[in-house]
Amino acid sequence: MASRNDVDSLAGDGLRISVILPVYSETETVREIVAWLGKNLAGRLEEVIIVLSPRSGEASSAVCRELAASNPSVRLHVQERNPGLGFAVREGLALVRGNAVLLMDSDGEMEIETIPRMVTALTEGHCDLVVASRWIKGGGFSGYDPLKAKLNWAFQQVFRLLYGTSIHDLTYGFKLMRTEIVRRIEWEGTLHEIACETTLKPLSLGYRLGEVPSRWTARTQGVSKNTFLRNFRYVAMALKVLVHGVPPRAVVPVSDAI
Repeated sequence: MASRNDVDSLAGDGLRISVILPVYSETETVREIVAWLGKNLAGRLEEVIIVLSPRSGEASSAVCRELAASNPSVRLHVQERNPGLGFAVREGLALVRGNAVLLMDSDGEMEIETIPRMVTALTEGHCDLVVASRWIKGGGFSGYDPLKAKLNWAFQQVFRLLYGTSIHDLTYGFKLMRTEIVRRIEWEGTLHEIACETTLKPLSLGYRLGEVPSRWTARTQGVSKNTFLRNFRYVAMALKVLVHGVPPRAVVPVSDAI
């Protein structure tokens, strides 16, 4: 989907990553993630956009404001449409300045050491989007509800077949993609289904997807808002994209989107 020039612009020192980091009730994990990104992405980190829920407690809000005040790479945005993780992600995507976007959570459940593998896959593997995959060798789960794991596995098998893709993890919100994808697509997810939408819509448009192994570990702080019944919203979103496709959207120039 991308031209050779587009791919080359992400190689080497040309990669500039905007990180979207939604925050609801997290505190110390936000500090740890921001510190890790600054140290390990070094010159490739364009910005960390913290999207703070207006319903966050004082402790979370204080940490986010402190980080924004003390770290020039951190931008704080208070979520305008709330509640909903999907709204948070969409508002963050509208603000990105880099030529690549990293989507991740702030609760510490995602294996942050996966990020260098994602960067390598994007810059050297000629991919447009790289998904962190819990379902390939080297990936996995720790502390995941057994029933949810079985339902997740079943979802992957059914929709991998329906979409005709070799990607093993279609529901994980941990991914790195070229910004051109962000600007081309009209995002619709309001809750956690944004996680599969940000994979399935680029896949449907013919973008080149890659995957790297990653482990998921149950959070140690904060409260998850992804209830059991909300998991069926993933199915609804996957079917919607499959049946209706992805409506075209004009690409917004970066200068106009900032």
